[in-house]
Amino acid sequence: MVRYSALLALFLLASSPGRAGEVKCEPVKAKVLRGLVVRAALGPAFWIGEVGQDSRPGFGFTFGAGYEFTSWLALEISWSSGIHDTDQPVPPAPGSFSTQAVHGGLRLGVPIGPFDLFLRGGAGWMWSRPNILVQVEKFDGQVRSGWLGGAGVTWHTPRRHVWVGLEGNVLGAVDFPGMLILAGVVIGVTL
Repeated sequence: MVRYSALLALFLLASSPGRAGEVKCEPVKAKVLRGLVVRAALGPAFWIGEVGQDSRPGFGFTFGAGYEFTSWLALEISWSSGIHDTDQPVPPAPGSFSTQAVHGGLRLGVPIGPFDLFLRGGAGWMWSRPNILVQVEKFDGQVRSGWLGGAGVTWHTPRRHVWVGLEGNVLGAVDFPGMLILAGVVIGVTL
């Protein structure tokens, strides 16, 4: 009887948790990474308002960086540029102009599985040069206080650091005769 009791005690000690033979589960990794992000977008751009009447659709691109504090809140900074040809009566001669904008702001998102739906807004500066649209009043090449609003969707790919998406942004400036609309395909990386 003592022999069976000793074997039972030895068996219970060997099978108790916390021993060397214990199988450990790996921690579950988050499916969507959050943190420092960089992104680039490229797509069509067009003007509305007075500038839109004298310019043709062009293309635009955006480079940005940000930090996602949570799945629904991020702080961002971006640089956007649009390049357009003029479509104004001669004189002056047809030509091209570019618009530059630098903004800082917030992005609010709603995560739905591997997708994020988002809205963004911000403030910064905007300017268009050269001063080629001479028939448009207030198109003078000056740096103006600007604003940005946008929306889009991103898909976090199975490659955990990479995401792609579609976005649309509207850029404007105080006392400027038009608004620039940028649509783009986005690729981003979470570092």
